[in-house]
Amino acid sequence: MPLDGGTIRNARRQLLEDGFCLVDGLLPAGRLEMLRAWSDEWLQRTERPARWKYQGSDIHISGKRNVLKRHRDAPKDAVVDDLIEHPAEIMAALGIADLRSGGAFQIISKPPGAPALYWHQDWARWDDPISLSPWPQQVFLNWYLTDTTPENGCLRVIPGSHRRRLDLHRHLVAPHEGGGYDVEETNDWMFYDHPNAVDVRVRAGQLLIGDARMLHSTRANASAERRTVLLGWYYRLSNEVPAGWEGEVPAEILRRGSDLPFRWNREPGAYLR
Repeated sequence: MPLDGGTIRNARRQLLEDGFCLVDGLLPAGRLEMLRAWSDEWLQRTERPARWKYQGSDIHISGKRNVLKRHRDAPKDAVVDDLIEHPAEIMAALGIADLRSGGAFQIISKPPGAPALYWHQDWARWDDPISLSPWPQQVFLNWYLTDTTPENGCLRVIPGSHRRRLDLHRHLVAPHEGGGYDVEETNDWMFYDHPNAVDVRVRAGQLLIGDARMLHSTRANASAERRTVLLGWYYRLSNEVPAGWEGEVPAEILRRGSDLPFRWNREPGAYLR
């Protein structure tokens, strides 16, 4: 879908209300094929540890101009700079131009036969009132390099779960290094077939933007082909109300102290209604 006014308004509304949206990635001719070859090369030369069972792969690559500060020893590649910088027009149109890349993209690729990824959310500031923000404070950008369907491991989401507590929240193990690496495929809650879950079918080259607080998972890859996505994280550096915001602002955010320290916590508390 092109970046016309109506499409963008609908995408922004969906991002705010449902926690995700899907837009045309505006990739130039030949870029998709280049990214496929580039990611395949990285996958071929990277050893896959057992902890990647559910993700398929989780290769973190820094940009050269946009450097990953948390892991300065991460490999650097100029292709990542293009991935980071290309969505600027799209993000500006969606009203989230004040989000900045963390300096890296991840290659996440499910091989044939790979299991589903468990339910999780990736927000880690649940002790902070900013968790109540009706605007996105942290988003992931997913560039899918192949068409994705329920058969080959598409994303699953629970719309609205970024701002609304579900019973599922209290049953989930913390994702990835927090315990998710070790969960069993028989864990009924982590792989629960939630009645509100939506399979997100994506055409290759489209861009999916999701709120970090939204509950998401993936289907298993039951196809004979690898399914690859390039994932990048973007963050608002400010905890103030975004310029031009005309919607509600929770009272807890208005009362929030500017010197509130950061505390890492992935478990939703009082700031998820």
